Amino acid sequence: MTKFWKEEMQEHIGFNRRQILAGLGAGIAAAGVLAATAQSANALTSEIPKFVSNGKKVKVGLGLCYGPFNQPWRRGCWRIAQTVLDNGGELVTVRGEPSKQSEQDSARQLLDRGIDVLVLGIYSQESETAYIVEEAHRRGIKTVGFMVPVKDSPSVQEDTWATGTAMGYWLQNKLSRQGTIIQTAEDRGFYTPFDQEVDQLELMTKFEPRMKMLPFMTGSTSTSDQISKGRENALSLLQSNPDPESLQAIVSWWWPLTVGASQALTQMGRKALVVNHYFSDQLLSEMASPDSPIAFSTDVPYHTAGDKIGEIALALGQGQEIPNHTYRVPVTAIEKSEAAGALEELKAMDKKAIDLLKNYGG
Repeated sequence: MTKFWKEEMQEHIGFNRRQILAGLGAGIAAAGVLAATAQSANALTSEIPKFVSNGKKVKVGLGLCYGPFNQPWRRGCWRIAQTVLDNGGELVTVRGEPSKQSEQDSARQLLDRGIDVLVLGIYSQESETAYIVEEAHRRGIKTVGFMVPVKDSPSVQEDTWATGTAMGYWLQNKLSRQGTIIQTAEDRGFYTPFDQEVDQLELMTKFEPRMKMLPFMTGSTSTSDQISKGRENALSLLQSNPDPESLQAIVSWWWPLTVGASQALTQMGRKALVVNHYFSDQLLSEMASPDSPIAFSTDVPYHTAGDKIGEIALALGQGQEIPNHTYRVPVTAIEKSEAAGALEELKAMDKKAIDLLKNYGG
């Protein structure tokens, strides 16, 4: 257990190292509590019933559909796998690629592998996997959602609205609530949380009369070279807006596009604030550089989600009742000065993830 994990339940105030990979950003804790108490179907991960093993060996099916850019996803799969194995369960995997179709194909294959519980996620929404869930339940297989809602099942997800709000308030304060910004992410419709966060920040910007939001800059998909695409898109943006004062910030909701945008600014000799969502070793290396324009980043602690999903899967497989709630993981946020420390922690996690998942086709 790493230093940051041990301190996860300690005080969460401000953007400090204690919260780099597990904690809450300033003001986000209150937002999370309010969201959790607003309706019983939306709860914090701390409210998940405690798993107590009854000794039954549970077979958990998990699709490993992440690609080379999906390091957070891989960390989540690692913690699901480790939690299952540590508690005497068995992991059954199918290797896929980062797309809705691939993860649905993987889920259907897993139904025929003698599993007790099926983990579904992270792209396909509830309506897109309902037919798989219905078939699973018909066969007596329990289901749980990994970063997505799943029909008649508990799930652990990112708090997308809290993430958008955290990003929005930090950026507005940094710019003194004036200036022009643009957002980029993967293609609309590819990953729902990105669409929600983009919409949240656009809504927040509408209420700031001295701020302007340029039209959304579409990004790419996880099966393409996203860093190159991000650089290409940002270069086109800067060339079409040659006035140095025409753009104050780029908000990128996906780290490869962030790195590409940072490279484009450097190439063009332009100054603009860059803010990011999702950690990776390359992103944090870039962010830690004194010359990098990347100043702030939010993240989803997929490793925390993975622990909780593993516990839920085991509990369901052993017959324990788990409410079909949406459980939310906390929002993580760091500033530039914290990037180097986060990078070391992340590298250690990624090594463990690769070492374990390579035994299961990952």
